[in-house]
Amino acid sequence: MPTPFGTFRVPNLSSDKQDGIGAWTDQAFITAMREGVSPDGRHYYPAFPFTSYALMNDQDLVDLLAFLKTLPALPGRIADHDLNFPFSFRRGLGLWKWLNLASGAYQPQTSQSEEWNRGAYLVNGPGHCAECHSPRDVMGGIRKSLRMSGGPDPEGGAGYIPNLTSHETGLAKWTADDIAEFLKTGFTPDFDSAGGSMAAVIKNMAHLGDADRMAIAIYLKSLQPLASNKPAKKAP
Repeated sequence: MPTPFGTFRVPNLSSDKQDGIGAWTDQAFITAMREGVSPDGRHYYPAFPFTSYALMNDQDLVDLLAFLKTLPALPGRIADHDLNFPFSFRRGLGLWKWLNLASGAYQPQTSQSEEWNRGAYLVNGPGHCAECHSPRDVMGGIRKSLRMSGGPDPEGGAGYIPNLTSHETGLAKWTADDIAEFLKTGFTPDFDSAGGSMAAVIKNMAHLGDADRMAIAIYLKSLQPLASNKPAKKAP
């Protein structure tokens, strides 16, 4: 996975007990997902979006591991990451986490509806939407004041990830029904279709029930409008 910080290589998540996660306990998996720490005590790089998964509840994490352990056991390890200095030193990740990692599972907001809270959980936790749809600082942390306002492709591509707030540069003209339909079919209100990495996201979102997709839409429509920082196109 190429990024501006170097190349990350994605590990084996099959049920192989030697090279994958087949031997992991529930607690080891929860620690990895919530704290970004491996079973042998190493910090994970935040290319693995544990900052979002940290909001997931225990039961969902245990269920996720149970599913992963049903996948075929496939041996094989990948090479280590190839990162630029100073990101090649894992020791600095402790400070990064102190700045960017909030502890504790998502706590519902009593002032909001059950549907809104479900959407907030799905968007900010397992959906980890902000990981791509937000600009980042020089250390790779999400710029909290501009969260969900869109940003450069985190995988180093030339594209720009769209604004998900209700600003005119984002979803202002979309209704909740428009968003829910897009998450199901990949078609926008203008009959355009999702492309790039979002096509894969839509493929997964289509497995959700209608109620969950609508909960996501309702939450997104509630976000404070934030202007996109997308660079203006240069005149020819």
